[in-house]
Amino acid sequence: MPFTSENGCVSRPKFLFLGDHPAVDFANTLVPPPGLDIDFLRTWQDAIDWFVQAKLTSAASLHVPEARATEALKALAALRQAWRSVLSQIITDAKVSDEFLEKLNALLGADAFTETLQRSGKKGFKLVRSNSQHQGERLALAILGHQIVHFLVEANLNYLHQCANTNSCVLYFYDTTKNHRRQWCSVATCGNRHKVAEFRRRQALSQKK
Repeated sequence: MPFTSENGCVSRPKFLFLGDHPAVDFANTLVPPPGLDIDFLRTWQDAIDWFVQAKLTSAASLHVPEARATEALKALAALRQAWRSVLSQIITDAKVSDEFLEKLNALLGADAFTETLQRSGKKGFKLVRSNSQHQGERLALAILGHQIVHFLVEANLNYLHQCANTNSCVLYFYDTTKNHRRQWCSVATCGNRHKVAEFRRRQALSQKK
């Protein structure tokens, strides 16, 4: 679905940060039908903007030459598509494929960073890891690889859900609420739509009696 500004230019809608984890928010940068049919990452600049707004890295660290921007975006889109498929598998209790695990391990193995031992207090020590030494799309893929890995390792995957508004929403979210009863990507949007639909349904039924 295109979004057009007042001057007639096609503009990107605001990013959706509803997943409660950067890995899930990355998956939600693509919203296929029956959702709004939006790809939030249509250009490499879109990708840079998303990483910055997600507070994952700086814009300067993701710069790529214009000649490589299309290929960089394709690499990001390929990882996103594979990750969305994995999220769907997790929700349906299917096994995460070995192929995807190999893809993640390749991203981890290609990363470049250093670790240093530092003092912590009078007698303690801590291991401090540097930022990745990659730049551009290699950095973007490394960051996403780490985010996805941390999600798979640390999250309770029973709390990964897709919005209950299955008629017009395909967004994923990680339920971090205290009672773990979250149903909607956003109460203000899909939750309210459900309430309105239920109200109209009850009205229609009462009028038939």
